[in-house]
Amino acid sequence: MLSRRRFLQSAGLALAGAGLARYARPGTPAALAQGQFPTGPDVRLGRVAWPWGVDVLTRPRPDGAVVRTVMPDELVELRRDVVGLGIMPHNHIWYELDDGYMYSSHVVPTANWPQTPPAALPTLGAWGEVMVPYVEGRAGPDPNAEIKYRMYSSAIFRLYEMVPGTDGKTWYRAGTEVTPFMYAPADVFRLLTAEEIAPITPEISDKALVVDLSRQTITAVEAGAEVYRAQIASGAQFFGEDGRTLQGGTGLGQKPIWQKRISRQMQGGTLEAGWDIPGVPWVGYFAGNGEALHAAYWHNDFGRPKSRGCINMRPADAKWLFRWTLPVVTYEPGDITVDWDHRGTMIDVRVEA
Repeated sequence: MLSRRRFLQSAGLALAGAGLARYARPGTPAALAQGQFPTGPDVRLGRVAWPWGVDVLTRPRPDGAVVRTVMPDELVELRRDVVGLGIMPHNHIWYELDDGYMYSSHVVPTANWPQTPPAALPTLGAWGEVMVPYVEGRAGPDPNAEIKYRMYSSAIFRLYEMVPGTDGKTWYRAGTEVTPFMYAPADVFRLLTAEEIAPITPEISDKALVVDLSRQTITAVEAGAEVYRAQIASGAQFFGEDGRTLQGGTGLGQKPIWQKRISRQMQGGTLEAGWDIPGVPWVGYFAGNGEALHAAYWHNDFGRPKSRGCINMRPADAKWLFRWTLPVVTYEPGDITVDWDHRGTMIDVRVEA
């Protein structure tokens, strides 16, 4: 019998708290290697995150002719965003390529900016963000070692130590609270700083979040004034095993944030429909059933219900709200849990007309 984790890894599937996110099987080669693309802070690549691949069309609308099909985890260089006619009504943005257009809901923008590793890690370790489209997390500091997980751009991992690799490069032992022994080249990670996760207006306690499931938005309200708004992908409803009963969705009502974590390995579900996703960043739990705010690096399909209950956000939005909400999280240890008397920012999940 396979363990649930091994089954999910071998199947290459992840039904994240964010809905069906298909991961390429570890070791699946992309049509074009990451090294063939430009690198740097201003480079904007796209990684296909749709299970059946994505067509490049001649026009930014569904009736465009097919130029070619790009398969899952393959990369393209994004030129600009254009407004066309969406495949789905919640999104009409397409990405322009050199040879056509790709529907943006099915393509995740990704960094490709290798870093210069520091001379040493802090004694307690550090938090590191993946800065390339993806890298294999291996069982040892060896390019031929067993692959444990694929680590994607914007995911955040704990960096425990620097070790020499068999390839002559510096590697990190990087992992999660569940999987602490993975190894990857050090130059794919950017070390987070304490300053960039410093709280935003922590002196103000009059804060609230409003999640509007009808509009698929989250709004930060400070002293009665809106200060931030972002698109989300909330919980989707689905039929249970009987084929008749609707399940899922994000629960309505007012709930406080009771736990926050810089990063979390999220697992759940069953062998047939489960998820096991390492390095999920900017997590804020607000319900006892595991519902949380968090970034979703595995899809770009915001503006419609998609998850198994969590509130998915783009990484930049999730990071801002993580810093703004209470309770405050410090760099070390990188998480906090509070009781009811010290509860954090209240989240009001509602359906507005």
